[in-house]
This record gives sequence, C-alpha cells and structure tokens, in this order.
Amino acid sequence: MTTATTTTTTNADTTSTNEEMLSAGWVPQRRALGRDEERGRDEDVKMQLLDEHESESERASERGGSESDTGIEIEAEDKDDDEDEDEDEDEDEDEDEDALPKMRSASAKGVLWVVLATAATLNGRILLRGAFPFYFTLLLHLGAYAMAALTLLLLKLRTFWIPKASEPSDAYSLSESFLVGVRTIVSSSIASLAMLLGAQALQHSPNLPVLAMLPIATYVTDSLFFRMAYIVRILPRDLSCGIRYFYKVVCVLLGVLPPVMFDYRLSNRSLVFAAAGFALASLSRVVACVRPRIEPKGPQSWDGPLRAYLLAGLAPMLVAGIATSKYENVTAASHIAGSWDVAHKLLYLGPGVLLLIVFGSAMNSAYPFTSKVHVGGALEDPSAAATDAVASTLQAGFFTLAIGVFGQERNFVEWLQVIPVTLIYVVCVGPRHIGYYPPRLLNLILRLFRRRQLPLHTEPWQLLFFLATSTVIFAILISCNAMYLIDTVAHQHDLKTWHDPSTIMLDTLYRAPQLRSFDVIIAHSEGDPVEAIADLVHLFPTQHLISWLSPRVTVYSKDPSFSMTDATVQFIRGEFGGDLSIQTLNNTGGVTATFLHHIIDRWAVMSVQTIFLSTATATAAQTRLHLQRFLDYFTPMGFPLPDATPKTGFLHLGEQEACRCESCFDSLGWEDSFHLVPSMWSASRPDEPGVSPAPHCGSVMLTRGNNFVASAARIRGVKKDVWEMLYDGLVNEDLSNAWAHKKEKLPVVLPGEMGRGRFRPGEVYGAPDGLERPYLGLTVERLWGVLLQCSRPEIAWGCPSLEIRWRFGGKKGECGCLE
Repeated sequence: MTTATTTTTTNADTTSTNEEMLSAGWVPQRRALGRDEERGRDEDVKMQLLDEHESESERASERGGSESDTGIEIEAEDKDDDEDEDEDEDEDEDEDEDALPKMRSASAKGVLWVVLATAATLNGRILLRGAFPFYFTLLLHLGAYAMAALTLLLLKLRTFWIPKASEPSDAYSLSESFLVGVRTIVSSSIASLAMLLGAQALQHSPNLPVLAMLPIATYVTDSLFFRMAYIVRILPRDLSCGIRYFYKVVCVLLGVLPPVMFDYRLSNRSLVFAAAGFALASLSRVVACVRPRIEPKGPQSWDGPLRAYLLAGLAPMLVAGIATSKYENVTAASHIAGSWDVAHKLLYLGPGVLLLIVFGSAMNSAYPFTSKVHVGGALEDPSAAATDAVASTLQAGFFTLAIGVFGQERNFVEWLQVIPVTLIYVVCVGPRHIGYYPPRLLNLILRLFRRRQLPLHTEPWQLLFFLATSTVIFAILISCNAMYLIDTVAHQHDLKTWHDPSTIMLDTLYRAPQLRSFDVIIAHSEGDPVEAIADLVHLFPTQHLISWLSPRVTVYSKDPSFSMTDATVQFIRGEFGGDLSIQTLNNTGGVTATFLHHIIDRWAVMSVQTIFLSTATATAAQTRLHLQRFLDYFTPMGFPLPDATPKTGFLHLGEQEACRCESCFDSLGWEDSFHLVPSMWSASRPDEPGVSPAPHCGSVMLTRGNNFVASAARIRGVKKDVWEMLYDGLVNEDLSNAWAHKKEKLPVVLPGEMGRGRFRPGEVYGAPDGLERPYLGLTVERLWGVLLQCSRPEIAWGCPSLEIRWRFGGKKGECGCLE
C-alpha cells in the first residue's frame, strides 16, 4: 500500500529535477539508435512500467483479497515515452534489460499454471468419462479447502507461543467487512457454477481437441462484461477504457468460430455448457471488482490469500454438494473414489486442488487475469502479465490437445480449425513475446546439459528480421505439430488396438429368392403408439433409394393390447402400396429378440438387404436423424446384378462409440457384465490360416439403438448357432435356469444405489431385469456392429455425429461397411 505511493512520489520528484536541469541548459547524452531499435526500447520501457504497476497491484491484492487497486492510471500515449526520455541515459543498456526479469518471473508463473491446468483437465477427462462431474468437482473443492485450512493451522501452531508486539488495530470496519464478505461470496458462488458447467462440458464433449481450443474465448466475455459494467458505472472510474487493442477481441471471436463450425462431432449440449461456463467465469470477475474499492489495511502476510480462500471456498463446496446430492449417484461415486489408493488420489486430484488454491482456476479454463489499469480483459491490456496470461491459456490448450489424443480420443482435426487458433496466438501474444522463444529454448537445452545459460538481450532477438523469422517459424511449427500429432501419430497409435482379421466371413454362396429384394422390419414394443409404426412405414419404404426395389414391410408387435383390425392395418399402411404383413409375438426378449427371431425364421429366404427399425426410440426428432443417416450413407445393391457394384453390408443409424474389450462400457452407464464383447468378437470372426497368434479382441465399436441396415451375406456369415444361442438366452422363460438372468452376470447394485444414477427410471438400467426387457438385450443392442463384422477404426475416427451428418473431406463409407 505504501510502496505504490512512494513510487509515484519518486517519479514526480525525478521529473521535476529533470525539468530544472533542462532549463539550465543540460542536454542528456544518448547513443544513436535506429528507428526500429528505438521503437523497441520505448516499448520495453512501457512494458516495464506497466508490469511494475501490475506487480504492485497483485501484491496488494494478495494482502487484501480482491479489494485492492492502487488507482494509478497509466496512459498508453506517446507523451509518457517523451517524459521518460528526459531521464538520465548513462545506463540505458541496463535499462533495456530491466523488463526481462519481470517477463521471466511472469513466464515462470505461467508455466506452473500451464502444467497444473493441463494435468487437471486431462485427469478430469479420464474420470468424467465415467460420469459424476459434480462429485469430482466437490472432491476438488473439499481437497483445496482442507489443504488451505491445514496450512493455516500449522502456521498458527508454529507462532502460537511466540509473543506478539502490540500494534494498533487496522482491521476493516463492520460495514467494510460486510461488503467484502458479500462480494467475495457472490463472486465465488458464480465461479463455482462456472466450474460445474465446465466439468459437464468436459464430460459430454466428444471432441477434446476442439474443446481445448475454446477457453481463450473467456477473455472475449471478459472484455464485453467489463465494458458493460463500466458503462452502467458499477466499476471504479479511474480505469482506462480505450479501444486501441479491441481488435484482439474481434480476432479471438472470429478465430474460435472455425474450430466449432468444422467440428464433425459437435455436441450442442457440450457447447452450451462450455459457453455458459466461460460467461459465468467472466461475470464472477466483474462482481469481484464492483465499487466501492476497499484498500487493505495494516501489515499483510503471504498467507493472506489462504485466509481469503477460507471464506471464498465455502460457497463452491455448498453449491457442488447440493448438485451432487440432487443429480448424481453418490453411492457409486463414493465407491469409485474409495477404491483409489493414496497415489491415485494424489495423481487424480492433486493438480486440480493446487490449481484451485494457487490460482483460483478450474479445468479447461483461461488463466485468471483481471486488469488493474484497463476496463477490458487480458486481450486489451498491453502489460507483460496480460500477454503471459493469453499465452498460457493457449499453451495449456495445445498441451491438452497434444497429450489428450493419446488417451481414448478418436477425432480428426482440420487445417481450417488449427490455423485460426495459431493466428490468434500470433496476433494476441505478439511477435515481440514470441521473439524471446528461441533464446529461452536454447537456455533450456543448456540447462539440461548443465551448461552456462546465455543472458537474454533485446538484441538481436527484437530486431525486425528476427521477429518476423521467429514468428513465422513458430506459427508453422505449432500448427504442423498439432496436425501431425492428432491426424498421424495418435491415429497410428490407436490403429494398433484394432485387431480385426484382414478378411471377413461373408456367405457369398447364398442367393436370395428374388434377385433384387429389400425388407423393412419394424419391431413394435409394449406401450409404443401405433402412430410410431405408421410414421416409419411412411418415411423409409417410400425413399427413392429403395422404392425402386419394391420393399416388403414386416411389423412384429409385442404389445398385448395391439388390435389387429382392418382399420389399424389401413392406418399403418397409409399411402404405402407394397407388401405389408403384421405379426404378433410373445412379449419376451425385447426388441433384440424380435430381430433375432426374424433372422432365424427367414434364414433360408432372407432378402439381399434388410433395414431393422424399432419404435422404442421412434421420437420425431430421432426418426428424422435416423432417416438422414440412411439417406446420406446407404448404398443400395447394384443393377442388373446385386453384386455388380459395392453395396452397404452394415450401416448403423444411431450413435456409436468405441471401447476396449477387456473393460467395455459406454457413456450411458452400460457395462459388459455378461463379458459377451470378446466372446462374440471371436465367434463372428474366422481364424485365418497361417496366422499365429490368432487375432484377439482389442478395441471395438458399440452401437446404441436397434436401428441398422444389414445384408444377407453378413448375417449368414455368422454361424446360425450364434444367433440361436443369443435368442434362447433372451426368451427363455425359466428364470431360475436361464443364464441371461443369473445374478452374477447382471450389473452390481451397491447398497443404496437402486433408483439413482444409471438405475434411475429412464436411464439405461432404470427398469429391473425381466423377460420383457432383459439386461442381455441391452448388450446385444450394442453388439450389432461386432456381430456383423463392421467394427472398424475408420468408423471410430471418421463417422460424424447424427446432427452434423458430414465430415469435411469425409467419405460415404466412414459410417458403415461396403461389400
């Protein structure tokens, strides 16, 4: 507090002395500088002054939480540089280097944040793929609060017996304490909501590389929110509000659009969560800076931020606790967390806890920065600390992208996504900052080999030639490395986990009764409306891709209340003029048993191609998405012979995701409790003669939903015994002896877990296991691609989401298999 005042007074005295010396005829001696060198020196001096003010403001903030601000305005005009030129220049070469220690200090802090943020984001990605984002966030808050409280307690015990000198009380007044407390609690509450939304975005985003490119957008909302707050006069009025650097805000806003627009697996839900999290993080910083400004009082110690965290950390724990208890399965989450040993707890939670305590930051977020001299955020502040904040945010995104793709990420990126983010780095960080990367890299190498490091000088690294060269090389390296790591290294690394044999088993000797034939099979479940059948009959058989094949429609109904009247049949037929047959089946086995019944019953008279549809998921929106996937990726049989040209052998019309055979589960909470994934993989794939050892199950594609197209050659390529074994397990009414209903093969229900999480009504295991809806049917539903030998890495990497439809530069065979 007193340091800022002393600095201001000293500067004023120096200016007055210089004016007196100039009036007496003294002329400062300056060595001749080139135009570029003089401009660079002036920029260094201005950066030093701004950084000194930023450092003083940060020290005051540490002493008094978020209430400090020195109120010193630094104008970014040339008149400040003219006043600085009046000072003594006898040691001007040393002054050119004064800003470098500040930059190195800021960079060291930025490096620590990059390491913690990257580790916390990757840990969160690994853990949150198994759900429980609120519980994981609560663990981070509890760990951070416990560590802060324990540290302060140890400090108290250490100084408990030391006599303290009596000092005048400089505590806040009652009104000031109340205002500080309210402002801190409101700000931390908003920040906790932002953290919960960020955790959900990290969980639901199918494309981690794209998500890692977006946190820089937080500074855009910072600029917009701070400017709006300044306009409505709730921020201090002694801040600069110029728009000199507002072009950076526009650059970032335009630069983050291509990664989102060209994301072929974009999840609107994840995007909304991420955008809302960024906005709330900015809002929390605005709330922390509202007027009136309250200066810290009395001598402050380094543990001041820890004391402030004890107040600020209460609201996040409360918010995360409420969300966890209301929306998540606490029993299952506690069971998973309790299975970790000490090493795994430190590994999974340590980076996130340290990130909260040291920086007050969260997973997949921007570097926390609040400008003390400008209304806008880090993008509009020319100080070294602001530049380092922007650089750290982008670097954390790059390392998250580069390391995360070696996990379970299977997503391509395009040049149109990487180049805009690289341009954001060049424009917002600036060539002058990038120009110091080569000597820093050289010093890092020298440090590794225990050699003497080279001193950092502005020359020659800040000369125009070196600035242009280092910036261009950096942009090329960062963009090419990102593309190479994802599209080549990570892709080739993942291909090693797919062990499908080089040949597939097709029944090429089978000939359908009709040369060109196509069947539409519709499974009607209990409780589904008749209108759902009519909609499917109206939409699919009438499409131009198959209408010329005169498709036959067969409806299997397991609804006991289904009425087989002429009116019902006519309503289902609608305008369809082809063959239509309706059969009723016993209500056992679910939808998968219906399709298995058709396969076994029509084994000898199967059509060349068949589409299987279910009314169980036939909402209007889902049906339209399934139809669009069918129209985009289906290839009908050739003419005049069915095998004259490649045709679709298997095409799933719903979402698909990959898993590992040894521990297979999906994002909805389903798990392979029957251990059928490896056994069905082996049963549906032939042993290649002369190949030893035989291929084993590695990675596979899971299919969600009973809506797909299959050819007779692929269906009959699997032994009939396999289909009959699965069908018998589904429809066997002897529950005491049926292997599909044995307790040891069903998902384990923990005490108190029933009715919560994945066992909640409407979730994957929301209904109890029974003949009408056996849990085995959920497993068979996910094995259609495995059984029909269409579980390929090309689908895992290239198939877009249902909403996006197409991948830029994609191919028609990326979502299915042709034969």
